[in-house]
Amino acid sequence: MTPSAEDGRRLVHDFVDETFGDLDANPDFVAMLRSAVPEMPADPGPEQVDAWAELSALVRDADFKASVRRMAEHQAAERAEGDRTGLHHEVTELVLERVRRARTDGVEPGSPEARAVLVELIAGYTATFGHPDSAAYRRKLLTRLEVANDPRTERYFALLSTINGGPVPPSLAPVFDWFIQALRHHPVP
Repeated sequence: MTPSAEDGRRLVHDFVDETFGDLDANPDFVAMLRSAVPEMPADPGPEQVDAWAELSALVRDADFKASVRRMAEHQAAERAEGDRTGLHHEVTELVLERVRRARTDGVEPGSPEARAVLVELIAGYTATFGHPDSAAYRRKLLTRLEVANDPRTERYFALLSTINGGPVPPSLAPVFDWFIQALRHHPVP
């Protein structure tokens, strides 16, 4: 039997309720998660059936739920400190563009050239979040990226795309891994 649209909605909403439920996390992010539901076609292909089974197991995995809960708790802590900035698409695009270019150009995260890229990236973050660049802010940003950089989260969205018959987005892991390493190598402005 093919899972219904209601099955997909319930699968995602139960997962979001369990991981974000009682926290004041970023409401735009929570709404985006709730709206991204698997909708199995009437005649699914084998890859869609496999993706549904994997997604169903993933959202029930205790370790994955704990990881997503940590992300939600981190968002709630940022909101408690006054962050009301939304989804941050512009700064994400800046990171993707600049880090992909740096990686293509062979810039290693610990190199002096990476420091210049990092200055650009942090300028984007400071413009978005209103924090000046400092060692303390870089530590906070590093924590933010480490908490969010769980490859299973990316897999979650790839599975949704497969089920819904859309293209699987390219992996962001190499970009954020580079950014994290650069912050570790260059902890002070």
